[in-house]
Order: sequence, then structure tokens, then C-alpha cells
Amino acid sequence: MTSGGGARPPSRLELRVDGTTFTVEIEELSAGGLQVRVDGQPVDVDARLPPSGTGSLLMDGVSYTVDLGEGQGEIHVVVDGEAFRVQVADRAGHRRAAPAGAGGPSGQRLVAPMPGKVVAVLVEVGQAVEPGAEIVVLEAMKMENEFRATAGGVVREIHVAPGQAVNAGDLLVVVA
Repeated sequence: MTSGGGARPPSRLELRVDGTTFTVEIEELSAGGLQVRVDGQPVDVDARLPPSGTGSLLMDGVSYTVDLGEGQGEIHVVVDGEAFRVQVADRAGHRRAAPAGAGGPSGQRLVAPMPGKVVAVLVEVGQAVEPGAEIVVLEAMKMENEFRATAGGVVREIHVAPGQAVNAGDLLVVVA
């Protein structure tokens, strides 16, 4: 780490993932990128993650689809269909329920992370869903991708139907 010249110290977070604690340091580089270390080990990360909803994560050369939502005092994260509960504390030990900029206490705006075709909509408006419940199946690049609820709630809006083509970023379903 450099001193002087306006360099900011790395952000340091304590993440508790399903009972295991990790120390994550994120440093902004002068070239505009980020350097990420988990428990002191460098990790190559490129992420396109909204405050809630579906995004993508490239970590050490492996691509993941990530759904983010909030619960009481924790973030619900679904990575390629596997659900995790994450609690976040900053370097001062202050617990945070979700990343800065995230919405209310729970909910999910599921958006298409890539262009594709809707294969199935597995919920209906008014239906209660639990974290991890299957919501939509999207076919993209000859693969079917299941998208799941990141938090419990009620399906408020459905913006797609089976057979419909969607673009990256299109809103699919809202659970609140």
C-alpha cells in the first residue's frame, strides 16, 4: 500500500457466511481496478452485482450467476442455485444488513443477467415464496438457468411469459 498521494486505505469487511467468518479487503487501484483479498489471499474478481436482484460474478476465472436479496440483519445470496446467509460488519465492527444502496428490509427485483428465452415462469402473482424457491427458468447460450428467490416474500409482479425473448437487464419478476 502506498502512503500519501491521496491513496485510500482498503475497505475491510468481516463476512459471516453460514457460520464461517471471512475477512475481505477491497482496495481501489490507481489504474481504476480493484484488488480483493479474502483472509489475506488475493482473489481475482470481476462483479456486475446490483444492490438486489440478479447479477454476475467472475472469480478466479470461474463465472457464477448471483441473486441478492435482504433478510432480517443479513443478505440472502444464491450462487448458481445454492443459498447462503451472509452477515456483514465493517472494520469498526458495525453490522450492516446489506450493501450501501440496497432497498428495503426484504425483496428482490429479478432481472435477466443475459439475453435469452423464458422457458418457464414457476410462480404467479400473489404467491408466497421462501428463499431459494425457483422463480423463472431462462435459456441462454443453449443452457437452462434457474433463478431462485433470494429472500422470502410475495410475488408482486411478473413481466414475462414462457417463450418470450428477453434482453440483459430486462425485469422478469418482483418479489416483495
